[in-house]
Amino acid sequence: MNITIRAAVLEDCERIRPLQKEIADLHHDGRPDLFRTEARYFSQDAFKERLEDPKHTILIAETDEGQVVGYAFAWVISYRNHTALVDHDSFYIDDICVLNAFQRAGIGRRLFECCKQKAEEQGCKTMELGVWAFNKKAIAFYESLGMTERIKKMEYLLET
Repeated sequence: MNITIRAAVLEDCERIRPLQKEIADLHHDGRPDLFRTEARYFSQDAFKERLEDPKHTILIAETDEGQVVGYAFAWVISYRNHTALVDHDSFYIDDICVLNAFQRAGIGRRLFECCKQKAEEQGCKTMELGVWAFNKKAIAFYESLGMTERIKKMEYLLET
């Protein structure tokens, strides 16, 4: 099976819905106290806005048969005049998603490598992302790519 990684087009907004549903279900199952039971999708307008913004990157992984089996959403964050951080640009990966049935075939790794190339092209110093503590599979995946922990976000659940 051949997989092509390409830049997204507007029609992909609808085609990534099954992937977004899998992510929504995963997050709801992991933290039902935080995540909705139903998936929320990008509107066509929001998707188009991201496609047209040069700081945003949306990549699509597609089979030869035209099935969308993965995607990556990312954008450049510019840290300027921060009280503690030195000025730099970072490539923030919001999502790398591969349909469950297509995982462990190197598609996520290829999407990550394409993100890395985009980050380098845009002069970014780092790549960063957030991953939920319950998502052990994703944590192991990102660590296998050479990502390391930089910050921990803590929470305290209040009884209300």
